[in-house]
Amino acid sequence: MHQHRFHKLTAAVALAIGMCGFSALTPATAAHGSYNPMMPRQLSAEMAQRDYAYGYSILSGHALDSLEEPNRAMWFLNYDIFDHYILRPVAHGYAYLPQGVQSSMGNFFNNLDEVNNIPNNLLVGDVGGSAVSLGRLVINSTIGLLGFFDVASQMGLTAHTMPMGTVLGKGGVEQGPFLMIPAYGPTTARDLHGNVVDGLPWAALSWPVTIGKWALEGVHNRAQLIPQEDMVDNSMDPYATTRDALLMYDENQVNPVQEGVVESEDDFDESLLDEIDG
Repeated sequence: MHQHRFHKLTAAVALAIGMCGFSALTPATAAHGSYNPMMPRQLSAEMAQRDYAYGYSILSGHALDSLEEPNRAMWFLNYDIFDHYILRPVAHGYAYLPQGVQSSMGNFFNNLDEVNNIPNNLLVGDVGGSAVSLGRLVINSTIGLLGFFDVASQMGLTAHTMPMGTVLGKGGVEQGPFLMIPAYGPTTARDLHGNVVDGLPWAALSWPVTIGKWALEGVHNRAQLIPQEDMVDNSMDPYATTRDALLMYDENQVNPVQEGVVESEDDFDESLLDEIDG
């Protein structure tokens, strides 16, 4: 699984912990705006203006779980078999390593992310963020010993993480269909395209190195999810909980909501509250 996706899944599951229940889904009759060739049955810009849900609920980022039946089958394969019998035991063994070793591994993989953060921040117009990413890459790759030590953060250079999936979202590309891919895990059409682009810098590596990086990074990031295992295992619908949390996290990366601010599609007259209080 791609490095950005593990970071997202970690944050998404953490977000799921704070959910008291499943999010209310937008009615299927909701109108849709921008044209997106990734969306099902959108064959023209004119079609994009019509209701395309066809009975499906529209999720965060205008995603559709139009493949829910095969997705749930793949969830069983990934979560109940692959994770339960292979990845989870290995991750728990990895978690016994000293915390300093685990932190160094996380720093190393985060440093590799800077290769993508540099151009991706430029694409969204964040020149400063791109410069910071370049500075972090240089500092951590040298003084930080190939990135095993996050010296740049100690110098005040905070990471400006910007995966290509978020870049596409900020450019108006919507999530598209939600997908559950064997061994790859949960994703969307948009993120799948973005991960392919982000993976191009590593395509030049020999396949043993690429597979080794993918496997080691997967184990490291899976170990970070251990504290959330009980919450997912004991939820009424682990598939829906993970799906909704992941989509909400992705949407918040594209359209951040300020802390403490609740957005509503309907205008609300606050004077009504004053009348009730009075």
